[in-house]
Amino acid sequence: MKLNWVETLVMNNPVRAGLQRRREGPGLRGLAPGPTEGAATLVVGCGRGVDVEIAFELFKASTVTAIDLDERQVERARRRLGSRYGSALELIACDAAELPFESGRFGLVLDFGIIHHIPEWKKAVAQISRVLTPGGQFLFEEIPKSELDTWVYRFFTDHPREDRFNAPDFAQACTEAGLDLGGRIEPFRILVFNAFRGAAVKPE
Repeated sequence: MKLNWVETLVMNNPVRAGLQRRREGPGLRGLAPGPTEGAATLVVGCGRGVDVEIAFELFKASTVTAIDLDERQVERARRRLGSRYGSALELIACDAAELPFESGRFGLVLDFGIIHHIPEWKKAVAQISRVLTPGGQFLFEEIPKSELDTWVYRFFTDHPREDRFNAPDFAQACTEAGLDLGGRIEPFRILVFNAFRGAAVKPE
């Protein structure tokens, strides 16, 4: 699902960018079971491009392919980033549940809280597993069903209501998709909101 106007405002502001740079990005990097430097990287849900900058600057990606279902977000990222990364960056409007990439293309996939927006979220996890190279890493942070069911989320945001997940459900979907979590999943908070984050590896 695309963001409503409240979520668009929340996602496209300096406070959100600061949280991603100072807390969320380093938190995910600390969970990575292996090196990320030089990986061909897929960013799921590029927003206005802050995730892309984090992928290059913190994770030291060699190339970044960044996707978003919302064409407006892709255009925002394109305007912000301009030609800064040259041919090393590709921005595409597409659905994470139907990734248009060949299998085994990416060594790293980053998800900064996008999959809970996707109605067919298990299919998205399976697609991420498919496009990971053997030994590739999937680093994710997500909002659990228990948080989406609170009045704040239900009143101010538009999310799919059916078949949502808590951390154990997400872990099971990763396992069913052929990914190994190895216990690398933990709760954390984004300001006052509950979330979880983790890391999975596609076995070689």
